[in-house]
Amino acid sequence: MGRRVRWTLAITAAAATAGVLVALPDRQATPVVAAVAPPDDTAISPTPVTSEVRYPDLTEVASNVAAAVTSASPGTTTGFVVYDRESSRELASLEADRQFYTASVVKLLIAIDEVHDERTDTWALPDAELTNMLAGSNDAIASAFWERNGGTAIVTRTAALLGLSNTTPPTDPTQWGMAKTSASDVLATYEYLEEVVPDEVAAPLLAAMGNARNPADDGWDQYFGIPDGLPGMAWQIKQGWMVLRNALVLNTTGVVGGRFVVVLLTQQPLVSSAKGRAAVTAGVKTLGPLLAQLDAT
Repeated sequence: MGRRVRWTLAITAAAATAGVLVALPDRQATPVVAAVAPPDDTAISPTPVTSEVRYPDLTEVASNVAAAVTSASPGTTTGFVVYDRESSRELASLEADRQFYTASVVKLLIAIDEVHDERTDTWALPDAELTNMLAGSNDAIASAFWERNGGTAIVTRTAALLGLSNTTPPTDPTQWGMAKTSASDVLATYEYLEEVVPDEVAAPLLAAMGNARNPADDGWDQYFGIPDGLPGMAWQIKQGWMVLRNALVLNTTGVVGGRFVVVLLTQQPLVSSAKGRAAVTAGVKTLGPLLAQLDAT
């Protein structure tokens, strides 16, 4: 999947706000944008590809990321992928299908599930509560959506919608952060958000992720990884952090420069949060020269 051709939807955001109300089970009736299919081929004018992206040697990209993480936090397990949406090419990956705890990254699935009605395949415009959940990684709001919309069924339902093969709900239905996913599935989630979700629906979600607050609403410094590791590059992120009995889960995920999807999932020994965040940032930082070089092409 490359960057989709942005075609004009027949329904504007303003019109959608005044659209038909569809009552969802156990949800408040919400303005809904009808599921949209691309228009006829004659209505799409894709920009022709005039040159092929020339890549440098990518053979050590993934190993460099992992080495930087484990050097700073020995014993860390990593799952990683970086993808170029411009050329629809995976640039590097490591253990991309290995399952990790989602922590707050599951809020991406909670958000997609909230705006999609699977019965009618229609889309609702996100409200302020939903965008606030993403911007501040707000746990209380996430828990409210989790309880309101079916708990573990959210993960099962959304994994089926997106075709995620390594994403499973938590064993304890009250602990949404204990859902599991993989780097490849998180990549697929971002591509679904960028390529499939209607523009008016996706734009507020991505904008909230591009305005992620620091610290997050629980006081955690959520600029580890992508924000601190790639200074000067625009991003839309969803981070995840969780302290287990014997491990620290730290995940940094997002779209960088509107072009690259970067996903780094980690399970670390029970180190200090500052040491764990520094390790993830060190891993992402190794990508800086590569992404800057490609972004200039």
